[in-house]
Amino acid sequence: MSRMEALGPLREVRSWEALAERDSEAELRDAILTTIGERGFAKATVREMAERAGVAEASLYHRRGAKDACFAWAYGAAADRLAERVAEACDGAPSWRAGFEAGLAHLLRSVAAEPAIAKALLVEVRAARGEAWAKHQELTDRALAALDGVREEPGARASATATTAGFVLGAIEESLSIELAAGRGADVERLLPDLTRLAFLQLFGDAE
Repeated sequence: MSRMEALGPLREVRSWEALAERDSEAELRDAILTTIGERGFAKATVREMAERAGVAEASLYHRRGAKDACFAWAYGAAADRLAERVAEACDGAPSWRAGFEAGLAHLLRSVAAEPAIAKALLVEVRAARGEAWAKHQELTDRALAALDGVREEPGARASATATTAGFVLGAIEESLSIELAAGRGADVERLLPDLTRLAFLQLFGDAE
């Protein structure tokens, strides 16, 4: 038996351990965000996060630190993942308009599927500030740059500016934040037609 063949079972064990670790991290991330989304950042505690995740409070402190650090870690991982999925939805469409609507639809589906996590990402981050807020601003800047690229598209309004893109992005985020704060996060997919129409009116001058 070759050395590589002998190492096969060991590599397999390590791969399963890595998979279990990734699953555990995802569960911990979701537990942190769900706790903060349901309780609010100010009221949520590390103990509550640990209980939801099924781990010891001391273990969570050891792995991720105090509440601010826990939230910053969970926020960064979840927000990056969501941004990546939205971008994939946009990129897979045949045109800019279709891509915008596909990306927005994915965002709304994600919010509706996990409203507590969405509330943590969009609403409670404003109370948390710190590293999580810095990540929010980084992703906002990236989204603004992508949205502002519409000015190079055929049919885009000549008067559209970076401020126009900022208005559209702000309207989407504020609409979702209002629905989440009011406990209507599970129903946000109904906003797709109105938000799409608003965006196209601002960016193209029509709603089609």
